Amino acid sequence: MLARAAADFYWMGRYFERAEHTARLLRYQLARLVDTPAGELAVGWRVIYRALGQSAPITPTVTDEAESFLLADAYTLAASLVEETTNPDSIIRCWTTARDNAKQLRPWLPVRVWTCLNQGFFWLRDCDFPAAWATGPAGLAGEAIDRLRLLAGVVEARMPRDDAWRFLELGRFVERLQHQAALLDAWDRIGQAPGDAPSLSWAGLLRVCAAHEFYCRTHSMVIRRGPALAFLARNPELPQSLCFAVHRIEKLLAGIDPRGARYPLAAPHRMVLRLSATVETDPANQNDAEGDGGSFEALLKDSRALHGITVSTYFDYPVEAGLPS
Repeated sequence: MLARAAADFYWMGRYFERAEHTARLLRYQLARLVDTPAGELAVGWRVIYRALGQSAPITPTVTDEAESFLLADAYTLAASLVEETTNPDSIIRCWTTARDNAKQLRPWLPVRVWTCLNQGFFWLRDCDFPAAWATGPAGLAGEAIDRLRLLAGVVEARMPRDDAWRFLELGRFVERLQHQAALLDAWDRIGQAPGDAPSLSWAGLLRVCAAHEFYCRTHSMVIRRGPALAFLARNPELPQSLCFAVHRIEKLLAGIDPRGARYPLAAPHRMVLRLSATVETDPANQNDAEGDGGSFEALLKDSRALHGITVSTYFDYPVEAGLPS
C-alpha cells in the first residue's frame, strides 16, 4: 500500500490508543476526588502528567493549602486533558486528529468503522462539558473509554487482516508500549514515598491497567511492588502488559515485512527483539519487593526508538530505495 496511507493508519491507531490511555488515567483519578486525602490526590496528578510526558502541575506541600488548591483546580487539571484542543494528549485532540487521518483513508475503511469513529467525534465535540463535570467527572472519561472500545470492536469485526489493519494495530501497540512504560516508571518513581508521606497504592496501578481482578485471582490479595511490576511487565496474557504489546508488535511486523523477520533482520525487527529481552530481564528491579526502585528509562528510550525506526523504514524511506520487503 502507499506509504502515506500506511502512515495514516499507523497514526490513527496511535491516537486511538493515546485517547484511551488518557481517559483511563483520568477515570481513576476523578473517581477518587471525594474520599481521598488531598496529598495523595496531588501525587496522583503529578504521576498522570509525568506519565503523559507533560509538565507536572505545581501543588502546595502544606495539607490545608493542597486541599484548597485541589478543590478549586481539580476540574481544571482534568479539563486540560479532555477538552483542551491545544493539548496533544487531550481526548478531544486525539479523537479529532484520528478522524483527520481517517478522512484520507475512506477507500480502505469499512463504512461501519467510519460511522462509529464519526459518531464518537460528534459526541465529544458537542458535549456540554460543564454539565458533564457537574453530573460526575469520572462518567465522562468512562463514556469515552466505552466509545473507544466500541470502535476497537468494530475494527476487529469489520476490517480484513491486510496491511491496513496491521499498520493500524501496529500504531496502537507501539503507543501502548510507550505509555505503559512511562506509566510504570512514573508510578514507581513519583507515586511512592518513604515513611508516612502521601503515595499511591500498587492496587491502584493494577486498577488503572484493568489488571486488579486478574492479579488477585492468579497471585494474591496482598499486592507488593515487585510482583505487581513483574505482572504488568511480563505477563503474556494481560493486554496492558509490556510483554503483550511487544509480542503483538513482533507479529504485526512479521506480517507487514516477512523478509525483514528473517536473517538479516530488518531494523524494526531487531529493535523488537531488544525490547523483548529488556522486558524479560527485570527492568526496574521488579523482583525486589522492597527495592529502592530501578528505572524503566532504557525500555522507554528503546520504545521511542522503535517508533523512529518504523517511520524511517516504512513511511519515510527514499523513493529510489522502494519498499524494504
